[in-house]
Amino acid sequence: MDIWYLAHCLENEAYRRRLHDRLRKGEQLHALRRHLFFGHEGQLRQRQPEDQTTQAGSLNLVTNAVVCWNTVYLSAAVEQFRREGSHVAEEDLVHLSPARSAHLNPYGRYDFDLGATYDATELRPLLQPASP
Repeated sequence: MDIWYLAHCLENEAYRRRLHDRLRKGEQLHALRRHLFFGHEGQLRQRQPEDQTTQAGSLNLVTNAVVCWNTVYLSAAVEQFRREGSHVAEEDLVHLSPARSAHLNPYGRYDFDLGATYDATELRPLLQPASP
């Protein structure tokens, strides 16, 4: 590791905070992948390299789909808060991460109708937060 980099990290608190935020977001993405890849304790068990590549690619596809879904609904929630008159500060939005998994059931069965058409502008209703 470069000595200049270490000195820069020690000297610059704002840089350390940005670095910490990036590391935290990376760890959240790893946690999402662990949540999704629960079978065989998260180990690639395929013997052939092509099969391992398929398994890893499938995990990437599902992870990206979850991140996309979460991003769409986080955006919808922020817009709903703003429509209802709540102040949502832009500087707070950088702390949101679409790598959340608490709402996912990895043990469920999912069926997809590939022949169906969907309206991309129509979202499911957002859940209202519980009252304290």
